[in-house]
Order: sequence, then C-alpha cells, then structure tokens
Amino acid sequence: MKVYVNFKQKNIIILHLLSIILIMFSSGCSDKTTPINNSNSETGLIPISISLTPLQELEVTVTEAIARVSKDNEEFSQSLTLTEDSATGSISGLNPGVWHLEVELFSGTYIIAFGETDVEVFPGQTSLVHLTLTINDITGSIEIIVDWEITEPIPQRVLFLGNSYTYYNDGLDQMFKNVVESTDENLRIEVQAITGGGLTLENHFNNPTTQATILNGNWDLVVLQEQSQMPILDTATFLTYAAKLDSLIDLSGAQTCFFMTWAREYDQTQIAGLSSAYLQAGEELDADVVPVGQLFNYVFEDNSEISLYVSDGSHPSWQGTYLASLCFFQSLIQANAQDVTYLPDALTTQEADYLKETVNLWYSNWSQ
Repeated sequence: MKVYVNFKQKNIIILHLLSIILIMFSSGCSDKTTPINNSNSETGLIPISISLTPLQELEVTVTEAIARVSKDNEEFSQSLTLTEDSATGSISGLNPGVWHLEVELFSGTYIIAFGETDVEVFPGQTSLVHLTLTINDITGSIEIIVDWEITEPIPQRVLFLGNSYTYYNDGLDQMFKNVVESTDENLRIEVQAITGGGLTLENHFNNPTTQATILNGNWDLVVLQEQSQMPILDTATFLTYAAKLDSLIDLSGAQTCFFMTWAREYDQTQIAGLSSAYLQAGEELDADVVPVGQLFNYVFEDNSEISLYVSDGSHPSWQGTYLASLCFFQSLIQANAQDVTYLPDALTTQEADYLKETVNLWYSNWSQ
C-alpha cells in the first residue's frame, strides 16, 4: 500500500532580504556590447550590477541572469556575467528616451527573482535608478512515497478441512505445527483437522459438526482443501461451496485459506486447471492460496530422486507432506523455509535441505 504525502509552503515573503539594487545609467559614446543600427550618434549605455547576496543567504544558486530593454518596436537583451556574489553586464547603443528595463535571475529553468522599471536615457548625463528585485516563491515540495510493509499476525489457531490429502502421513496439520514450532521455541500454535476419505467442500459445508466447529472454535485461519479432481472436473461446484464456507468462516471471525493440491503423478498437465481454479477462488473471495500443487509440479520435474507420491500416484509421500508443510510455513508465517529444523524420520537431511531451499527460492523469485 502506498501513501502519498505532500508538504509544501507557499508565498513566503522574506521582506528583509529584498534588495534595493542601484543600477547606473550613463550616456555618451562608448564601445557597444549590443550593436544597434541607428543613425543617431548620441547613444547611451546601461551598465548593470546586481548583488546576489540576498539569494546566497537563502542558499539559492543563480545559474543565469538576463537583462532586457524595450522601447517602441525595439527590444534588446543581454546575458549578465555571474560571479560568486554579483551579476554584471551592460546594454549599449541605446537611443535617448524612455526604455523599459526587465531583469530576470534564474536557477535552472526557474525564475528566482524578477524586477522591472522604466529608465530614461539622456545624452551626456548619468542617472541613478532604483530597481527592486522581488524574490519569487523559492520553497519546494517534498513528495514522500511510503511503502507500508504490513506483516500479518501469525495465526495461532488453524483448522484444516480436507480429505486424505490432508490426513496422510500423520496429518499435514500436525506436520505444519512441528515445522512452525521448530523455528522458535517460544512459538506455539494450535491445529485441528476435520478430514475423511474423498470428502468435498460440499460435504464439509453440509456437515453440522463441521459448521459448529468453524463457528465455535475461535479460529484465526480455516484451510480449505477440495477433493483432488473436483476443481477441474466441476469448477462451478467447487467455487460455489468454497464461497459458502468462506461466508461461514467470515461469520466466525476467521480468515479463509486455500490448500492448492497437486496433479496426479502420471498427468502433470492437470496442474494448469488446478492452479486456475484455486487462484480464481482466492481472487473472488480475497483469500490466500498456498500453491502446494505448483511446488509439487516443479520438484517433480526438477529432481527425479525425490518421490512426492506413494505408489498410487495420487496421495503424498512423507516427502510430499513435508513439502506441503514448508509451503504453508512460508505462506502463513512469512519466514524463510530454510530456518526450519524439524526433520521427519522418513526424510534424509539432503532431501529436506533441497525441499527447504526450493520453497524459499520459489517464494523469493519464481512466484513473483
């Protein structure tokens, strides 16, 4: 979330810094710095000297100074020479008469100060003219773009609703608890699962015990796992009961989370349909989706030495459930899977290290 804040001061008038600049006008013949075609030999010269001290005190740097004079249809300009504390120059070859003088001081393309007055040039005479330069608004603006990095609180009580994909290998819920608590001795979470072979979200919604458990359990998070093929065989039914359960979960004060399951071992193309259905549910219901199925597919193609499936090519091996628990850890706890120290007996250290590294890399890079 980005919050835009503007701080700007306007129209600051610093009266004691406004300078009365003395500009001497002399007439008579002289070397011309700006040639003017004129038959009149009695032309005048305007020497200009401007103190830049007031702007220096404001820590403003003048990058250009320009003086312009105009009379009738004639107009001439001259860039002034800048030194550390002054701007100097002259405009010569001016016919006697009243000329309009303008002076502009620039910092980059911005006009820092401006002044104008009328000057009458007399042949053979010197005139003193007071020109007040008004310092423009030199205050700037600061646009602060704040990136709020809001960390969701760690769920303390998590309910899993699913089927055999959730209860295999002593239960994903228990392995998730072991994984989380292995990273911090002071971190404790409570988990529970309602599962049964082949159960769908429709079955769960129509079960009064499940409804009562959701409403009365004081859960922080309820995880929904659909029957493995339902999201691709009957997407409409999946989305319908996902929405009904989400409404019940919302009524209880908890948050909904989806457990994206994996393709069958012998048909990895299923992951496209499964991903699409689960992500659609998450988007429509503003719920998190833990992309376990996508990680299954990646590991299946990347490392043939790790078997994520049991012999039926459908249910998870211990390695598969461990991978799922790491995904839940990194998604829900928002921490690095490589910090996990829990190691089930069925896994080797090498297998666990590979899976932890892969999950962390996925969330850090590939999932973006």
